[in-house]
Amino acid sequence: MLRSDKVVLSETLPSSVKWSKIIKRGQTVRLKALGENASLSAMFYNAFNTAERFNSADTVKVQWNAFLGKGKVLLSEMGRVLFAVTDDTTDGLLDVLGGISNERVIKENFGGEATYQSCRNGYHKSDKENFLIELGKYGMTKKDLIEALNLFRKVDVKDGSKLVLNERTAKEGEYIELTAHMDILLILSNTPHAMDKSGVYNSSDVEITIFESVEIKDDDYLDYSEEAKRGFINTNRYFV
Repeated sequence: MLRSDKVVLSETLPSSVKWSKIIKRGQTVRLKALGENASLSAMFYNAFNTAERFNSADTVKVQWNAFLGKGKVLLSEMGRVLFAVTDDTTDGLLDVLGGISNERVIKENFGGEATYQSCRNGYHKSDKENFLIELGKYGMTKKDLIEALNLFRKVDVKDGSKLVLNERTAKEGEYIELTAHMDILLILSNTPHAMDKSGVYNSSDVEITIFESVEIKDDDYLDYSEEAKRGFINTNRYFV
């Protein structure tokens, strides 16, 4: 576990709400489920060069594994580590396969009656809508939408290629910690997983805690794979 004990921010992200913040190199973000139905989608970018951004394909390819958890890294297309997964009490409830929801998916999975016209701010929001609003705050548009990392849910691969949403969800109080290795623009959307067909739109609130920066040292990652270590080296060189 690589983080300080000093909290610099702690707040709650309610269901269906969006959030963004610049996370400094060395800071750790802890995302904690406050209920039994947590589902969170994340997009993230080099904060000062947003053309460099999370690349799920390279993250999977370089680590030879589509199923992430503690001890894995989240890479950019430049081969640099954006986040390292430094703690995970959910036993691998991270997903890079399921994508994000849009208005059509939300209507199909949860019905079309919860519109802005009928429910005002309580309407059913989609990931795409939330992400586009937050991206706009930083001068970005729909062309800047990228692959998402989904937290607190997992997608299984059945029969070689069929994607199926795992029924397991995080227990209340379980959390995932991500330590930033670059200054990162992190955008979150607290909405049901795109493959959730339960018909119940009620993703749990999530607690966001950011811990003060710590000095990053090479020996912090002795237990990571050789492929991940190359990513750390590339990232550290970027800051020389």
